[in-house]
Amino acid sequence: MSFKICYIWVSEFRNFQNFGVNLSSHEKFRYINNELFISKEDKINDNFFGNDICEVTGFIGKNGTGKSNLLELVCKLVKGGKTSLNSDFFIIIKQDDKFICYYSFEELIKIDANFPISFIEYKGDLDNLKVIYFSNVYDERTHIFDNKVSNLSANNRYPKYNWPNRSKTSDFVKQLQFIRSDLFESSEIPLPTKVIITPKINFFNSAYFERGINSNFSKNDFFSKELKTLWSDIKSTRPSKQKLYYFLLFSIVTDLLSEIRYSRFDDIFFDDLINKHTDNLINEIENIKLTYKSKFDITKLWLKWTESIIIESFEGVFSSKLKLKELEKIHENIKLLEKFEQFIDSKKLEINTEGARNRKTEDYILEFNQSASRLDEDFFNFIDTSNKFKLDWLGLSSGHKAYLDLFSLLRFEIKSIKADNILICIDEGDLYLHPKWQADFFYKLVKLIPMFNSANYQFVLTSHSPFLVSDLPRQNLIFLGVDSENHSIIIDNDESVKTFGGNIGELYIDAFFMEGGLISRFAANKIQKLIDKINNKIPLSKEDMLVIDSIGDEFINIHIENLRDGKN
Repeated sequence: MSFKICYIWVSEFRNFQNFGVNLSSHEKFRYINNELFISKEDKINDNFFGNDICEVTGFIGKNGTGKSNLLELVCKLVKGGKTSLNSDFFIIIKQDDKFICYYSFEELIKIDANFPISFIEYKGDLDNLKVIYFSNVYDERTHIFDNKVSNLSANNRYPKYNWPNRSKTSDFVKQLQFIRSDLFESSEIPLPTKVIITPKINFFNSAYFERGINSNFSKNDFFSKELKTLWSDIKSTRPSKQKLYYFLLFSIVTDLLSEIRYSRFDDIFFDDLINKHTDNLINEIENIKLTYKSKFDITKLWLKWTESIIIESFEGVFSSKLKLKELEKIHENIKLLEKFEQFIDSKKLEINTEGARNRKTEDYILEFNQSASRLDEDFFNFIDTSNKFKLDWLGLSSGHKAYLDLFSLLRFEIKSIKADNILICIDEGDLYLHPKWQADFFYKLVKLIPMFNSANYQFVLTSHSPFLVSDLPRQNLIFLGVDSENHSIIIDNDESVKTFGGNIGELYIDAFFMEGGLISRFAANKIQKLIDKINNKIPLSKEDMLVIDSIGDEFINIHIENLRDGKN
């Protein structure tokens, strides 16, 4: 069954007023005074972008023209439009060669059309359609989508004030799974060779330890002191694989402490449980201090304290009031820590340190290959979902990471989708990419995505890159601008302009509305000063001649030479 979103219209949304946009390259719709009109475009092949891709639309324009807002609008309308918007709107889809208009109007309006179309009141969702939104832009912007929209934006994945979710698969592990998959080779992304783990040594301040565990607990001060001592002992240890183990152990202990602090409720049984095990912990620590045992034997007691509280929490009558998934994950990490030697000894470990005191950093660098085990995945997920470490690939450019982010996240999301139709909305997907990778971006996108799952795909993209303009025929592009009241409008560029395979430089000037050409303002200013000197018969200095010798554009060089020879 064929399916495609063809056109959307909204009476008001942010900087859009009485705004309609076409998402179909084969048919173009116009909505004027409650009348719908359709016109046919010269049809490119249905499989132009691939057998499983029904349509691709690119939103193009300068910053501030509303590209990102328009992409959000598409997501909001097709999933949860009635609750996402407070204005009239409608959506036209094409299903099995028939047009259907889903409408939502505060007051009933009769729409006339010059073509066959069915009208159905919008109930809040388009069936058998999965919507995915992706953005590499991190600007702390909140995207309030319906829960049926998979929000893979950087803003949603790295919220400013939320704690990491330990029960979910981390972004790093999604990247790891993609690298280990059969499809990674097809991505042509270079294989990372090293992983870097950086403990956040200065994560804990004095106020953290002063809070203790419970202000009502009689030995709260002792608890705070011993926890701070444990952390000080770990920090002062010479960097080694054992020290990394202690960092992980301390992370587990403080994860439980956070659950206790932030899940407080009035329950005398729970308080008794915490007090009992904390009393035992403090007494056992005091006993160890009287012996010649290593101070790090104390770490085992902290791990025992953590596990005992978790186990009894599951058994207690108050378990329903705690975040059991979080406790389960902490307990899994305790068991995982027992396999630390197996994990770390299977890799070559390098340790780098920089700075001192509050500026000190310790990097634990592990070699990596595609045959990473499930144990590796579990440890990396533990580390990445903790907010007490930074986990990353060593030596990768921001563009390389952006590629890994995009394809690993989309693969993880798409591979389990059951819907027949998938709408993928990507905002600035080629952001951070080197120009060579920008040139490859769209090719890889339409090549790889259909391999993740068999479905009917539709793409809506925004970009600052002229390469996307060059990759799409003119009828697949929407050029945005603003009017005198700063409302977003569609610019009706000359439809005869052929963008597909066009000259990148010319497209950059045309599509992104650059004034003055492709030379940067700094260089243009320097060159203009030289030309002014020549025109005013002012002798050129040695520095001026060096600037002339540095100019890379042959046409400009010839022009300056002609001016100097008086041939202007």
